[in-house]
Amino acid sequence: MEIQEILNKKLNNRQELKKIIDWIDNDLIIVITGSRQVGKTSLIFLTIQELFNNFKINPGNIFYFDLEDFEILNLIDSGVKNFVKYILSRAAQKDNRIYIFIDEIQYLNNPSNFLKLIADHYKNLKVIATGSSTLEIKRKFKDSLVGRKIVINLNTLNFKEYLLFKERKELYNILNSHNFRLFIDSKSKSTNAISEEIPVIIKEEIKREFEEFITFGGYPAIVLENNYDKKKTLLNEIYTSYVRKDISALFSIESISKFNNLVKILSNQIGSLLNYNNLSNTLATTYITLEKYINILQSTFIIRLISPWYRNKNKEIIKMPKIYFYDTGLRNLIIRNFEQFEMRIDCGYIIENYFFCEIISILKDFEELKFWRTKSGSEVDFIIESESGTIPVEIKYQEIKKIIIPGGLASFISLYKPKKAFLITKNTMGKMQKENSIIFCIPVWLL
Repeated sequence: MEIQEILNKKLNNRQELKKIIDWIDNDLIIVITGSRQVGKTSLIFLTIQELFNNFKINPGNIFYFDLEDFEILNLIDSGVKNFVKYILSRAAQKDNRIYIFIDEIQYLNNPSNFLKLIADHYKNLKVIATGSSTLEIKRKFKDSLVGRKIVINLNTLNFKEYLLFKERKELYNILNSHNFRLFIDSKSKSTNAISEEIPVIIKEEIKREFEEFITFGGYPAIVLENNYDKKKTLLNEIYTSYVRKDISALFSIESISKFNNLVKILSNQIGSLLNYNNLSNTLATTYITLEKYINILQSTFIIRLISPWYRNKNKEIIKMPKIYFYDTGLRNLIIRNFEQFEMRIDCGYIIENYFFCEIISILKDFEELKFWRTKSGSEVDFIIESESGTIPVEIKYQEIKKIIIPGGLASFISLYKPKKAFLITKNTMGKMQKENSIIFCIPVWLL
């Protein structure tokens, strides 16, 4: 694709663009990872537009290559010297920095060596690459790019990005001024002030958009499609393409049917502990094969496992992780359930998965998301390890007239005295204090 054509595209902003721009003047290679159809190519195009519009880079010093085009793949696989010679013969300003964007870098025979040679010997070439499989990237990259790359993960749209894609800027502005990151960083107003600021009619509009979002998910193409039947068709195409291209082509799978059955089982266990022994018995497969399939699902951004948080190993350590899907729409497609949200028996689990999706989109690189569960049965849905300290979060998707602290959350507060905690509800806003901890009660759609 020609650069001028990219510059003329109308694109919606993504929050990861800022992360890329923060590293654009650095010598490190930028690698953007994420599943198919999450918008990695559009993020590249946004970066190219940013370079032209705000950094005033000559378009003749910007190159874009899609490695799903075999001719381009063969050109780059022919060797670094040939590739650099090609670039320099076409660059408008050879003495200035040249920006090279490469889509689906994992298709190269030896991407690690290719990128290493450029990073070490051609300092005026800045490479920004994308990849759809961390497992394939890790296998081909090995350790030779240590200290030479920065990895930025792109997920499906979060709810605020969804509102921008749906051209609901007024709703986006409201949520963005009260976003959950501000609560984590202790920079938000009180929830009482928020409640007074947002009119009831606006809350209902946000809620309607929110329920569509968690039903069909955040893949950009799905969000931009308004017909519900077509949304389902597109989701099905994304999943079948994932199995056909990422699974069948890139990985050695002993049984595609067992792999698909595993995905269906896991989609009915969101927010639950992952019991490998039970799963291997159910699927009639070995523990090693099951572990391999789980690793593939994680590395291709379909699921993510979160680990238990503990301070007292003897009382608290639960070895089994909990499972969540990166996209609620894809999960609903897999179980073939797009019922009206309030009518669903699994709405509580979807809300918990939604919180997972939202929180990982705003966590910083050094922050962690875990859960707490003791051998005696006390539990808290999520534990955020942030700059502000340890923050427990409990999800209660219910109409709450009077704020009552759930037992597990109360136990955690008594044991560990966090400065703040969160109770995520259906519509209730407010706050209360237990001991020295402030508990914020926040509706899930305000995240």
